[in-house]
Amino acid sequence: MPNSPNNQQELQGYCLMIGSVVIFALLPYYLQFLSPVDGNSLFAFRVLLQFTFGLLFLLLIQKAAELKVIFTSPKVLSFMLLTSPLIALQWWIFFWGPVNGETINIAMGYFLLPITMSLTGRFYFKEKMSPLLWLAVLAAMLGVSVELYINHAFSWVTLLICLGYPPYFILRRKSQIATTSNFVAENLLIAPIALLILYINHQQQLPLLPSSDFALLWVLGAGLLGTIAMLFFVSAAARLSFTVFGMLNYGEPILIMLVAIFLLNETINPEQLWSYGCFAIAVLLVICNSSLQLLRYKKTMR
Repeated sequence: MPNSPNNQQELQGYCLMIGSVVIFALLPYYLQFLSPVDGNSLFAFRVLLQFTFGLLFLLLIQKAAELKVIFTSPKVLSFMLLTSPLIALQWWIFFWGPVNGETINIAMGYFLLPITMSLTGRFYFKEKMSPLLWLAVLAAMLGVSVELYINHAFSWVTLLICLGYPPYFILRRKSQIATTSNFVAENLLIAPIALLILYINHQQQLPLLPSSDFALLWVLGAGLLGTIAMLFFVSAAARLSFTVFGMLNYGEPILIMLVAIFLLNETINPEQLWSYGCFAIAVLLVICNSSLQLLRYKKTMR
């Protein structure tokens, strides 16, 4: 069974991706409990807490020495200086958007992300795509066309997400840095900006903690959930093909959309149901493709 290790790694990738999708989808709702803290402060807290929790995890698994390798190697550090601002933008928009009524546009960005990721995998990494994945991409592209026809444009929030992640993951794969140490190093590089944001907001007398009971615990919870979800996300990316990883991202926007509609009371235009229907078909095709791969894995284990 020569393919068993690869199949087992892929199965781990699926499990990690499911965990990441569920946590990320529920975060926009969780952030409502942090009112009246603004999105910029939430992003700053996220970075500082992700660094803290990530560093504690590195110390726990006795891998903190890997940080020294990152910051003493010019080549590795140059990759980090490129990836850090790219991922910082994604972290910022994900915490800024929900408290500024942009949850649906965030969901749309994640609807389009699998297309850009899968096409990047196909044409940049020369990965093969199964017929089902090709059909999924075509269904998603049809949904994009319908959305463009209806609205004649996409939100800048949407474009930032769907176009910002592929360059980040290309650089991540080229750097070949361990997931957790890379995550901690990125947060460390972004931390000065986070501290500056908190200082400016403090000078402007903006609220830095929620008005609810157990305010500090709510903030710490957001940081912990963001850390777990992001570690699951990048770990899944390292275990799955670029194409499959990209298409599995469809689970997140569907859940985010449901959270936006049923928990955050945001609305969508009835005309948009046509494009979302196309995206739903794409998701079903990905699920079918993933199920077939899992069946093949089970056969190899016999």
